[in-house]
Amino acid sequence: MAKRFLALVFLSLPFLARGQTVTDTAMLVNMFGFHVSSHIPAGDIANRYGMNMGAGLSYMLKTQSNWLLSADFTYFFGNKWKGDSILRGVQDQYGYFITNYGEQMEVLYYERGYYAGIRAGKIFPIFGPNRNSGLMITGSAGFMEYKTSFRQEENNIPVITDDYAKMFDYLTNGFAINEFIGYLHLDHRQPLNFYVGFDFHQAWTMCRRDWLYDIRGPENLKRHDFLFGIRAGWIFPVNKKATGTFYYY
Repeated sequence: MAKRFLALVFLSLPFLARGQTVTDTAMLVNMFGFHVSSHIPAGDIANRYGMNMGAGLSYMLKTQSNWLLSADFTYFFGNKWKGDSILRGVQDQYGYFITNYGEQMEVLYYERGYYAGIRAGKIFPIFGPNRNSGLMITGSAGFMEYKTSFRQEENNIPVITDDYAKMFDYLTNGFAINEFIGYLHLDHRQPLNFYVGFDFHQAWTMCRRDWLYDIRGPENLKRHDFLFGIRAGWIFPVNKKATGTFYYY
């Protein structure tokens, strides 16, 4: 799925950019955006999870001098668990779980998390159809959190239901930073504008659960997590205004 997503992003760029020939001055622009991403983990987080996908929202302000300020939120998720079973202490000898009805059942493991941050950066109009487009470089500081989520049918396994799941989910969070480098495309004739590029996360985290069932206590490790990937966003400007020139939609 992740490979198909990346291929779709790059194949769609020529069609999104085709026909953009407007040249004008840099403008003050308020923008709302929706973005999707895909990341490969490294560092401590890679011991638990594989590649993930993300989706989120952002608000951006671009000044006439091409500085960018924004706030964004990304929810990320994955379905590849790489560690030993953190539920092995409550499984039977065959690796199954016993439901409320005495039946054997399997459980699926998922990664769930988010990143929220404040971002600043600049657009360098060294290429693109106008002075509002070009190389975009930004940095962000914020908060990252992730945990292991369990999927079961009808919540029939009491030991991982509701508050009991907190003994197994390894809820982890901490301070994080993000860097992005890519291409931003803005054109007054297009109702849909976009950006795409490389996305990097680094986070300094710790498990926040006071007691974990499989280790019979807290995990007091300081973790260093990395996510490397690609991010594409679709931008919806609220207004675009240049000195002496107004654009209407």
